Amino acid sequence: MLIGLLAAVMATTAAAQEVTEQEVRQVLDSPQVQHQVSVLAKLYDASDFTTLESQLQAFSGLEQEAVRTGLVTYAVESGALDQAKADWLQRQAERTPAYQVVEQGDGYLVTQSAFHYGAKAKSLVRKWQHIQLAAAMVKQAEAGELVLSEWMAGELASQTVRRDIFLEQLPNLSAQAVAKLAAQFTSDSKLLWLPDNAVIAALAAASRDNSVYHLLWRRRSDQFSLAELNRLAELAPATHAIEQLKAATINPSLKRQAYRALITQHPIPVSARDFLAAKLDEVEDGELVAIELARMGYLDWLRQLAEVSRSKVMQNNFRAAMAQQP
Repeated sequence: MLIGLLAAVMATTAAAQEVTEQEVRQVLDSPQVQHQVSVLAKLYDASDFTTLESQLQAFSGLEQEAVRTGLVTYAVESGALDQAKADWLQRQAERTPAYQVVEQGDGYLVTQSAFHYGAKAKSLVRKWQHIQLAAAMVKQAEAGELVLSEWMAGELASQTVRRDIFLEQLPNLSAQAVAKLAAQFTSDSKLLWLPDNAVIAALAAASRDNSVYHLLWRRRSDQFSLAELNRLAELAPATHAIEQLKAATINPSLKRQAYRALITQHPIPVSARDFLAAKLDEVEDGELVAIELARMGYLDWLRQLAEVSRSKVMQNNFRAAMAQQP
């Protein structure tokens, strides 16, 4: 199997000429190559890539690869790109390695490209594309033209990139833009098929729109909805936070954390006390609420409620909480 693997590796790099690391270092450090990089960098700055490529062809193969390496390094250090620069860098990223270095170990061979400018060029282009996409997103959002279900469409990898850009740029959007984006979750059913809760949780937090929060709590929970619940718990006893913690109890996976966040308030706000008291009279969550209240030291209050209540459900929930006491 090892022999087959080595054969496959060698086949993929058959067109590449083998050189030593010392030869690579010598050509990269040579005064002639460094001088040519500084000369051709002016053509790069001017985005004159027709002339640049023409002059690169005048160098021997090894020197040409070294100069390309220097030019990509210069591009990384200078940072600023335009479309022409991005296109040229993309072509560098797609070039087939012309030289390879083979390192021999104890019973194995490791083959790698002699010059690594392709990866650097690819990374720089991706960063530039990220910036361009973010700027376009903000512009569309502020103009009221960003349709989230269309913007987030595509393969999962593309969705993840666009999701992360959206989360980065959301704090920079105006309140009007945020409100328009939030409203799309109640009017565009295609958004319900987003793979996670990152966008809806961020928009709920930014807009404080009750309808968006309602959709968030109805969706299957994940790290993003849990993070929003924890953020609200930190904001409590602010009225908005308390109201959303109450609303989050409809989510089967989040209800315990939501109830605990309400019960750990000192003192428990009046609206939360009324909400919890009403829950004690319910079959579905009453026992859970009773147990959590008893655990946090509210056993006397539970007893008082059970004594004055004629509800068998509440009394059963109180007995369940008592049974959990040490």
